[in-house]
Amino acid sequence: MYRTAAQIESAISILSAWFPQYFTRIPLPNASVLGRPISALRMRAGGGGERRGVLLVGGTHARELMNPDAIIELAIDLLLSHANGTDIVYGGRRFTANDVKIILEAQDLWLLPCLNPDGREHVMTVDDLWRKNRRDNPNTVCDGVDLNRNYDLVWGVTQGQTSCSPCSEVFCGPSAFSEPETRNVKVLLDEHRICCFADVHSFSELILYPWGHAPTQTTDPTKRFTTLPTGTCAPISQAGYQEYMAPRDLQRFKTVGQRIVDSIKAVRGRVYKSQSSIGLYPTTGTAGDYAYSRHIANPKLHKTYGYTFETGPSTPDVRESFHPADPTLIKRDAKAGMLTLAQQCVCAIELIGLKFLAREREVSALRTVRDDLLATTDAGRGWIERFERVQHQLLAAVLADDRLLREAVTLLERAGALVEDERATASEDDIARAQSMLGELSKREWEGGVDEDLKAVSAVLSGMSGRTSREAIEMLMSEKSAG
Repeated sequence: MYRTAAQIESAISILSAWFPQYFTRIPLPNASVLGRPISALRMRAGGGGERRGVLLVGGTHARELMNPDAIIELAIDLLLSHANGTDIVYGGRRFTANDVKIILEAQDLWLLPCLNPDGREHVMTVDDLWRKNRRDNPNTVCDGVDLNRNYDLVWGVTQGQTSCSPCSEVFCGPSAFSEPETRNVKVLLDEHRICCFADVHSFSELILYPWGHAPTQTTDPTKRFTTLPTGTCAPISQAGYQEYMAPRDLQRFKTVGQRIVDSIKAVRGRVYKSQSSIGLYPTTGTAGDYAYSRHIANPKLHKTYGYTFETGPSTPDVRESFHPADPTLIKRDAKAGMLTLAQQCVCAIELIGLKFLAREREVSALRTVRDDLLATTDAGRGWIERFERVQHQLLAAVLADDRLLREAVTLLERAGALVEDERATASEDDIARAQSMLGELSKREWEGGVDEDLKAVSAVLSGMSGRTSREAIEMLMSEKSAG
């Protein structure tokens, strides 16, 4: 029914050996506590240097058997789709061949199906409810560290479901990153440009995002985990403490989380819930929160949006919740969720700009406008959300039409040049070209209100003629997007 750790490792080796144009096996530097190899797969289509990355991790908790299998099967589904030009269909949720093409040709997918092979082997041969890894805790009769409490984010602060007791199921370990398994995740995050991350668990039908150690607030940036004591083996000492998150990031977590929920619901009607991790229970030292926290602790690091999935429902039988007799339908839900995260991680501007312009300058300028200007106001964030809502359908249409693609590249190059110079002015010709492209796109059939989004963009463009780029940006920062 479920693959053993050795079978998962074998599947990784076979995929990389038989389909090297898609897969590269990455032997991770740290063997498990008991010496088992741990490998990741990089999956991509097409050539070029390293791209934006999506990292999917399974098998952190040993008894959660479904998700490592689901990650391996997702890789096979993507391979067959791209190689054959066919859609991926999970129940009522369809990812078109074009969707898959964009995902695999715009990004690198990093797949770590089984983080905890020792624990998985123990579950399948000795104790089917084992949670932790197989660390021998000195001077105790208790074994194991909860790998999802071992990351370096408020590590050792015993908030909620985190403990310093070696006999606890949520034992955080003797130090942050004491375990070779969690150090492997850190290596992948350190060495690659991971922009989106999901640690896939079971159960409860949840899509979780930071923070887990405290409620989130968006008004006081001085409240940072970087000033909290760590390794104290005591709860957070500041009464009523709330952790800061930039409003743009919270919007992004909520928006993408809801799209994942909607995608899973389309498969067969299961209603997952998207919420901050503390809504489940307080935790510290978790993978998803750590992945996101890195750019805050060290501003030189890039930002990673970190999620935790909890796949499958809670049932009266805890064993059935963790590893049901037939996990087929739950795995479809999980794969739809993971694939939606990968789809939402695609950046249309970056894909077109870097792939077809082959220059970072214009893309960097547009990224700065988005992140440092538009993202600072409610109105600006509304325009960002509108763009992200429609970019996948528009990108598919543009990439499928050489003439539209050439026009999009030209417009993107011009937009980048305009925003580089605050005094530059959009000419009537600039506006007319953009309006013409929007008009052509509006003639096509779209789903999900794209028609209205195109009309809104067209309307705001009409007011930008003769304005400097700074004035146009300020207009977007103050004029709400109606939708």
